[in-house]
Amino acid sequence: MPEPETDISDPAEALASLKAARGAVGRSMTYPFGYDLLYGGVCALLVAGQGLPQPWAVLTVPIALGALALMVRWWKNRFGFWVDGFQPKGARWVAVVVGVLFAALTIGSLVGREKGILWLPLATGAVAFVGAVVGGRWWMAVYRRDLAETVE
Repeated sequence: MPEPETDISDPAEALASLKAARGAVGRSMTYPFGYDLLYGGVCALLVAGQGLPQPWAVLTVPIALGALALMVRWWKNRFGFWVDGFQPKGARWVAVVVGVLFAALTIGSLVGREKGILWLPLATGAVAFVGAVVGGRWWMAVYRRDLAETVE
């Protein structure tokens, strides 16, 4: 990426330069679809794992959180920074929608365990997998759009 010009006296030109730089950052954030699949798998484990009998339900949490920590580390190594889902104002609502979905699915898994419905945690895990993959790509699209459109 070219060095941004730092000696701009015209405010409109400075804002245009900032906007162009932010858009370039968003476009440069390309990552393999496998990242989404891994993220989906981790979210599925977090959700479906709660429907497993104890102690397995408890053991799925540190495994999934450890995998998420490794994914964050990979992202930081690749891009040099990490943005949590709630920081960019425009993309925040996507994270909230996905979070509400995961909370409802986790409750479904717990109900499945309590009622002995063995297939329910599998179904909630499958929905969580799809929701994580779609939600992750959706969030990134909104984040990129926000970067390109706004200068704070």
